[in-house]
Amino acid sequence: MSRRKTKKKAIKSINNKAAKQSYIDGIKSVYNSQPNTRNVSYNNTIVSDNKLDPDQMNGIYKSGIGSKILQLKIGNALKDTLQFDRKDQLNLYNVRLEQMVKLASKFMLAFGRSIIILYENGEDLKEPRITPFNLETTHMKVFSGDMVFVSDYSLDLMDPRYYKPRFYNVRNTTIHYSRVVDFTYYEPIEREKPIYQFGGISEFELIYKQLLHDSIVERSSSTILEKNATLFYKIEGFKDAMQNEDEAWIKKYFLELENARSIYGAGLLDKEDDAYVVNQSLTNLADVDTITLRRIAMVTGIPLSILVGENVKGLNSSGDNELKIFQDTIESLQEDYLIKPINDLLRKLSLEIVQFKENQGRTPENRIDFESKAIDNAVKLYNLGEDANKYLLEYDITLKDNLADSFFPEDDDDDDDIEVEGEEEREEV
Repeated sequence: MSRRKTKKKAIKSINNKAAKQSYIDGIKSVYNSQPNTRNVSYNNTIVSDNKLDPDQMNGIYKSGIGSKILQLKIGNALKDTLQFDRKDQLNLYNVRLEQMVKLASKFMLAFGRSIIILYENGEDLKEPRITPFNLETTHMKVFSGDMVFVSDYSLDLMDPRYYKPRFYNVRNTTIHYSRVVDFTYYEPIEREKPIYQFGGISEFELIYKQLLHDSIVERSSSTILEKNATLFYKIEGFKDAMQNEDEAWIKKYFLELENARSIYGAGLLDKEDDAYVVNQSLTNLADVDTITLRRIAMVTGIPLSILVGENVKGLNSSGDNELKIFQDTIESLQEDYLIKPINDLLRKLSLEIVQFKENQGRTPENRIDFESKAIDNAVKLYNLGEDANKYLLEYDITLKDNLADSFFPEDDDDDDDIEVEGEEEREEV
């Protein structure tokens, strides 16, 4: 009896625990607890996946949809969108830095981080660089995040570089942080920063599940299309042959027949046999394909029409809302992840810092309309006695002229001649 009572108490205790865990909405059913155990919110939870391997990120980087995402985001974020105050600085950027910045930005999205290393010949990369670099003599190299490791970081809460790298390591070469421009994407929580080498989380890791689901649909679609029209042969006495375990020769015959069949030939059949085709309707295949693409569009911030490259569907749909959503995504990428490392690179090269233009993401006709309205506003500001030129510079309608170079050209030889002539006159006096 004691053993039976103990068993009943144990079962009752387990049931009570299960009942307590099953109620998550504060409502208790005294008659039936089964509906609560079937509650979706109770039976499911969100878990964090492990960090993607560099090989997986590289595979997505080389895939069609991965390259399309990078092309749309980085291509639109850095396509004539930086605003320079001086035309000579703009020319220097276009000639020396533009392609390097675009490559570093693509690696940042694909691998969570990329770095640009700056150095001059004969320098020790371990030593800090105090003075700015000379653009004419400085060498620069871009490395993706899978090549970058952190060999030392600060744990001092009072240090400005707390939990930031002090030394990077690339191909067994140690580089001081003052020689590195770090492009870092979505920042992980502090507890996981060492896992990501104090870098960022890749765009592909953030949308990995959606990419995986799209790949599953893509892989299954070809099989479904192949089975859309299935050929069946009617074999006389096939069931009797199977009952007698004598169907092997029939299977071998039709196996050879199917191997030889193609769209250029016909299958040979016995006169008494019959063949027919069963046409199967593919239901919801287009809907499933659209669902996966819509999920990718949602998590990337790229509207479906832009991601796929098709016209906006629906009556009276102009696509303006899609363009606005896409432009908001691009501007968030620019302000959160691109402007800081770009200006860091320019400061290290003794160039003026920049900002992104206000007039972005529009068609040429819209840009002309925007500039016309900005010029009209500048005229009104001028009539009010305000600084119209500053207004036009702010909205990138005009570029600042380097008046110092125009009125005082740099010519060391002429300066030397003037000094010598002055000395000779003083000697004569």
